[in-house]
Amino acid sequence: EGLVDKVAEAVNKVKKDWGETFVQVEGHIKSIEECGKAGRPADDNTSLLRLNRLVQDGLSTLSSLQFQLDLLAPQLPSYNEVEGAQSLLESWKNQLHRSYNYNFFQICLSFLLT
Repeated sequence: EGLVDKVAEAVNKVKKDWGETFVQVEGHIKSIEECGKAGRPADDNTSLLRLNRLVQDGLSTLSSLQFQLDLLAPQLPSYNEVEGAQSLLESWKNQLHRSYNYNFFQICLSFLLT
């Protein structure tokens, strides 16, 4: 039972870390949007580059967390828990894909507008 508890604990930690990181990435993406708005000072290019690095770091962390859950899911004790984790993985893949696409679009748009 000790191993089962450790796996469940690790899955919960990955879920928590994903949620926190995803919120941070979304916040940075929204900040990138703000940098692209007309009337912003020229020094926002530095902020834009910094935000882009933060988004890229966050997306990398999300990919790593997705991989961790993928490894942990089959070790869960019940079929329902395994299925639930795999369903969550699909949801994460979709969110990550949207964030990558959105981030790329916003960065290109922001550079064009500044």
